[in-house]
Amino acid sequence: MSAGRLSPLASQAVFRVLLESLARPGRIFQLPATSKEAGPGIVPLALAVIGSKVAVAGAPEWQARICRATGAQPADIDAASLVAIYGPAKAEAITRLRRGSANTPEDGAKVGLACGALTAGHRGDTTIELKGPGVPGRMLLGVDGVGREVFDALREANARFPAGVDVWLVDERGRVAGLPRSARQAVV
Repeated sequence: MSAGRLSPLASQAVFRVLLESLARPGRIFQLPATSKEAGPGIVPLALAVIGSKVAVAGAPEWQARICRATGAQPADIDAASLVAIYGPAKAEAITRLRRGSANTPEDGAKVGLACGALTAGHRGDTTIELKGPGVPGRMLLGVDGVGREVFDALREANARFPAGVDVWLVDERGRVAGLPRSARQAVV
């Protein structure tokens, strides 16, 4: 990945992983090796188009790189359609995300959220239970480096489906797990 850009093939591969992870909430997928350095910024980097509004918390240099590479526009977190949150996430950031409405669910933010490690089917620093479309029965996902209050804020942000936010947890090893707004999640 040079100058923050993804090659067309890498971009397509990342897009497929992001799409697959939303279709199968709580399962862990490996991002292509060339995209690992971007961390949670891989979400807006892969999804942004010219004119998209992008916000990055915790790594301002990535906001500039993403906007330069994609033609997106920098924005505050509450106005952005694409968001990357680096470092320790705060519940306050989740409460500020765009959620759209029942008539315009597409206006909800798409968010890359940094975490330390992901563990499917096992406990982590915080463990969430997922149910809903794409989840056979229920699934546990262990998430290191993200506190309970962040997931509580996310559950509240997605309480009025189809409005809400779609989140991809991106760990330090370049693995990703999708949490679509349609998934019901609770900290256990």
